[in-house]
Amino acid sequence: MTPVGVSDGVRRWPVHPEPGPGEALTSWLGRLAGLYRLSVEQLLTHNLGPASDEYDRGADLDYQVPTIIVHALAARTGVEVGRLRRMTISGCVPWLSDTLNPLDGPRAFAAYVRQDSVLMPPGQAGYHVINRWLPWLPVSGRPWRTARHICPTCSADPSRGVLLLAALPLMTSCVEHGCRLENLHEVRRAHRYGEPMTARPVPDAVAALDRLTFEGITTAAVTLPGRTVQVGEWLRLLRTLLDEVSMVASRAGPGSAALLHQIWDAADLPFRAGLAFWRPYERLSPPRQEAMLQAAATAVQLAADGRIIPGGTLGSALQPAPYRR
Repeated sequence: MTPVGVSDGVRRWPVHPEPGPGEALTSWLGRLAGLYRLSVEQLLTHNLGPASDEYDRGADLDYQVPTIIVHALAARTGVEVGRLRRMTISGCVPWLSDTLNPLDGPRAFAAYVRQDSVLMPPGQAGYHVINRWLPWLPVSGRPWRTARHICPTCSADPSRGVLLLAALPLMTSCVEHGCRLENLHEVRRAHRYGEPMTARPVPDAVAALDRLTFEGITTAAVTLPGRTVQVGEWLRLLRTLLDEVSMVASRAGPGSAALLHQIWDAADLPFRAGLAFWRPYERLSPPRQEAMLQAAATAVQLAADGRIIPGGTLGSALQPAPYRR
């Protein structure tokens, strides 16, 4: 059924590039508008027919976009409605998060992070009181993303877009070039001044972890050493793993504490990234989040190599068959 305000007889725009894998909606709109020498605001305000009346200049289109605008864009570009929706955070529900309501925090945290385990025996992580909370997304009045990030090597190609989830503390590197994702504005400023930013490598374990996450984002499944899982299961496994590597030794118990110390030592980072008091991953500073991701990446690598044996309900997914208990 055609939504009100969108005509079946709408003419396709003559030029409409395909969205890139995992690209953010505003990134694609920016590339699309640029082909016509327009700004995104001009494209949406004057070129969507009746749907243009629903465009809110202050809205964050990477978070949520009105249905009528999605259908108008689909009619003019040939990109499927479902694909356009998946280029927004709200379109990533339920695999990114079961809900986008932070008031569901206590129940959501228990189900998303503590229902299963990876390294530790079930239930060993215990219980923490969490009020307003969403997985991967900051709450409490802060914007859902701190900055857009892009690969400095990819940025030289105008046909390359910006990943939606690179704005979340989910990925550190470009899966193609194995280098750090950098602040978008700083990368573009460097290009404008004729001094392209030098690509910085990331540890091999981090690059491997990011390849798994990118595989999930772009194919909806992740191939792990033990089995293939759906992207939603992978993100829950990863978020549980990040919770476990942040655990204080006294809560983990002697056996699990030794395992956690082994992981942090192998990552060559201070235990728990120097964290004095437990806080959920989403409320950590960006440097600590990166350290936690590196520890989680190291744990995945150690499990795949048979150097640790995860004792959690999801741990077998990280181990090839010869290393399983």
